[in-house]
Amino acid sequence: MNELKNLKFIILALVILLILVLVRNSDRNIFRNDVKTAIEAIQNKSNLLSPDQLHQLKSPWLVVNMDNSDLPDSLHVENSIRIPFDHILDQVNRKTLNEAKGDLIVYSADVATASKAWIILNQLGFKNVKILATKEIPEKLKYKFQPDTTVRLELDSI
Repeated sequence: MNELKNLKFIILALVILLILVLVRNSDRNIFRNDVKTAIEAIQNKSNLLSPDQLHQLKSPWLVVNMDNSDLPDSLHVENSIRIPFDHILDQVNRKTLNEAKGDLIVYSADVATASKAWIILNQLGFKNVKILATKEIPEKLKYKFQPDTTVRLELDSI
C-alpha cells in the first residue's frame, strides 16, 4: 500500500512536469516582435540609419554605444550612452533602455556587433531600434558554393 502512495506522487510529479513542458513548447513565437517584420527591416535596410539621417530626426532618440571607446568625433552626438555589448542584458542597462524615450539607435565600430545588439533588443520587445551605420554595409555574397575538392576524407585512414 505504501508503494502505491509513492507511485501516485511520482506519477503526479511526471504529469505536472509534462504539462509544464507542453506549455513551454506551445509558444512558438520566441521573438516578442514579429519575425517577418524583423526580416523585412533587414532586407529593406529600414533598420539602418546614416549619421545624416540621425541629425535630421525630429523625434527623440538615444544612441547606445556598444564599444568600450567613445563615439567617433565625426558623429558629434549629444544624446548617447555607453553600454558595452557584453553588458546589454544587465538589469541596470535594461532599465535604462526601457526608460529611454523615442528611438534607440545602436552603434558599434563593428557592424556585426551592432546587428547582434539590434536582434537582441528586438527579441526583448524594444520598438524603434535602429543601427547607426557610419560606413556602407558590404554587399551580400552572391557566389555559388563550391566545396573544397582537394580534401578527401574518405581516403584518410584511422
